[in-house]
Amino acid sequence: MKSFTVAFSVIFCFSCTNEKLRKANEQHSKDTLIQEVEDSMSLPMEDTLKTYRGLFRIKNNMLQFKNCDNIKLNYLVMDSTGKMDELYKKMLLKSPALPYENVYVEVKGILEPLPGNAKKKGFDSTLIVKETLTFEQKNYKNTCIPYDFWALGTRPDWSLQISEKESIIALKDFSNNRVYVFSYYAPKIVNDGYTYHSNNFANQTSIKATFKQQQCSEDTAGNKYSYSVSVLMNGKKYNGCAINGLKN
Repeated sequence: MKSFTVAFSVIFCFSCTNEKLRKANEQHSKDTLIQEVEDSMSLPMEDTLKTYRGLFRIKNNMLQFKNCDNIKLNYLVMDSTGKMDELYKKMLLKSPALPYENVYVEVKGILEPLPGNAKKKGFDSTLIVKETLTFEQKNYKNTCIPYDFWALGTRPDWSLQISEKESIIALKDFSNNRVYVFSYYAPKIVNDGYTYHSNNFANQTSIKATFKQQQCSEDTAGNKYSYSVSVLMNGKKYNGCAINGLKN
């Protein structure tokens, strides 16, 4: 009888141990499944990752993005790559830059709701950037903000952007690494000629830019343009070619 009792106890304890192991394995499998589901939910699905192209800048320590597909949309950028701040600063060191100048970027990311009171700061959504595809200076080929004229010249190297939408006339002189900014005023138009005047009284500078419709070639690549331009700023002359954005 004693032997039977001992044997029964051994069998019973063995069964208890197996039951505990079974329940432990089931709980582990359940916990693992829950964790995998939570992990998958924290990662963007492939079909939610989209390519966005737009104008990027850093202002007041906030990364900002204007969507070229709808320029009225302004996104707060959360950069998961950790590279955009450095890329932006390096880009602006390469040439004279406007305060808080926009650069053209193409990124892969997802849109999320805004945190806290970011809506009050003029943002529409949060763009979480997962990958940077393109990062280059804004120019007449990639900007998505309409412009009146964009002019280019050599001897010295310079460029001129005139945009009613941005309320700006900006001359970049690459030979002395300077940028001159003026308020926008509507041009005087005679036939197919446009003349812009403006003054920056704070810097004691004035500018006059005259655009004429005629074939023009300025760069060594032999590119042809439909407008020539003559710029006079504080007695210094700049001659070159221009793209008419008003007719695009």
